[in-house]
Amino acid sequence: MFFKTKVSAEQKGELVAAYLPSFPIFDAEKLSNLPRFRGDRDGDMPLLLELFAFYLHFANRMAFMTLGADQCSEFSHRLLVTVANRIATSLNKDFSSVQVVAELRDKYNEREDYYANFQKFVPDEGERQRGTLVFEFARVICILAMGSDQITDMADVVDILLPEVGEFMDGTRKILRA
Repeated sequence: MFFKTKVSAEQKGELVAAYLPSFPIFDAEKLSNLPRFRGDRDGDMPLLLELFAFYLHFANRMAFMTLGADQCSEFSHRLLVTVANRIATSLNKDFSSVQVVAELRDKYNEREDYYANFQKFVPDEGERQRGTLVFEFARVICILAMGSDQITDMADVVDILLPEVGEFMDGTRKILRA
């Protein structure tokens, strides 16, 4: 090991927060290019909040599994504060940073409770997707972005989200194990 001390849970939260915002932003951009997208193609705040809430939840769950409850609390607090600060400082002047951060916290708390019902992240090979975290996330996004939970629309959304979620999971796992 190169360093004398191990990376703290709070430092890990900051490291994940450094790249987390890019995933919801790129996902929203890709989703807005779907032909049936019904949101604001120039920036859909409800969609962005939903995407941010998922990635925050996902990182939090991974931290709990890797770090345990005590360190997860430190990680989660730092992650949420750092992401909220990054959002607040990068917003267009037309948006109130206080209001957006409050909405993000509300959405995150709402989705923490909802997504906790889905224990499995992704299905095993040959297993049905319904009831997994990523499937239910895609369903929420599909309803919000396209007004539909039809399987054909879901497939389009899953095709966009699954690679991004996989990449986020790999990067987060590396940081959490540091």
